[in-house]
Amino acid sequence: MLLTHDLSCATAHLGAGTLFCTHDGCSGQLGPWGHARTRVLRLGRGRSETHTPRRVRCRRCARTQVLASTRSYPRRPDTVETVGAVLLAAVGGLGHRRVAEQVGLPATTVRGWLRRARVNSEAVRVDATVAVHAFDPLAGPLAPTGSALGDMLDAVGRAVAAAIARLGPVAAPWQYAVALTNAAILAPTPRPVWYRTG
Repeated sequence: MLLTHDLSCATAHLGAGTLFCTHDGCSGQLGPWGHARTRVLRLGRGRSETHTPRRVRCRRCARTQVLASTRSYPRRPDTVETVGAVLLAAVGGLGHRRVAEQVGLPATTVRGWLRRARVNSEAVRVDATVAVHAFDPLAGPLAPTGSALGDMLDAVGRAVAAAIARLGPVAAPWQYAVALTNAAILAPTPRPVWYRTG
């Protein structure tokens, strides 16, 4: 899956032949390769919309990927803003049932998000902290917040703020956070974007 916070820009690059493969350092040119299945995105308050992501294929390694918007986490039907509201409410001390009532989702869904985010919190925190200092080499150390989930969200928020200060404003900070972290907050196995061990 190839995530982008600006789908129209990525589509324009695809048409111009300037979108490249990111799989294992391949960097081959990507070209259109049909579409993935149509998906439903829940916008909240009973509203939803459908979208059909474009599929792309590398002309060098022949791998196919889905060009996906960061409006939602991969394979999840809710917006990243909804997930963000859940995470912030949990850091604020609310239990998963109360949070689920606030966002109008089943408690099992919210509990699953929180479990996954807590499992991934340390890996994402480390990677986001590296991103903070990549965008702002003069940034000071990040102080502990009192919870692993809080530390992770603080680091991601600071990474987004540092990126905005360096590159300019964005319309949707939560979507930018997904792009910066490669959707690692809710990923089955988070893959670092900024932090490399070798």
